[in-house]
Amino acid sequence: MEHGNLIKIWGIALPLLIVFVFLNSCGEKPDYNRIIQVNNSLFKGKIEVLRIDKLKKYSLSIENYNTGKTDKIYTPYEIFKLDTGDINQDGKFDLCIGIIKPTPFDTIYKKRLFIFQIDRDYIRPLWLSSRLVRPLEDFCVINSKGLYSINSIERQSENQYSVQKYTWASFGLVRTNNIKESIRISEAQKLLNNPLE
Repeated sequence: MEHGNLIKIWGIALPLLIVFVFLNSCGEKPDYNRIIQVNNSLFKGKIEVLRIDKLKKYSLSIENYNTGKTDKIYTPYEIFKLDTGDINQDGKFDLCIGIIKPTPFDTIYKKRLFIFQIDRDYIRPLWLSSRLVRPLEDFCVINSKGLYSINSIERQSENQYSVQKYTWASFGLVRTNNIKESIRISEAQKLLNNPLE
């Protein structure tokens, strides 16, 4: 093969190879998996979110080390976060799950916040929200001197976000503080874990 033809082939093949590598590296995010160890008066054990590729589902499971009992629920929807705390202040441990799914009244796949409770070795639904004040981007559970709340990052527009604080009222979350609005995602992420706001 002549040197000129080899250069032409590489001139075509190299850009295609670069595009292929770039597209593969920018593909889907890795699956979310997390294990949290819990040790309080009502539950000592393990909480786990695990992607099960064979089933194309996520599992949320608990294992109580004191009783040896386990419970597990499955979802076909993507889980993007797990956080824990006694959100409704009843002494039982709650599991805050960030999940991307539609609802019967909103058929678009969006990030949503669900709260489950560990109740006598079982996972029970506590609050299955369809949305917060604005579309959810991220959240975290805040423990401030034993009082739990949830801070959220919510999308206001394409490049603007707000950070909100939610606490438990009689049957669900209510917004109790508008921490900051009309900010970039980087600033919102810095404020998300701040329990003092």
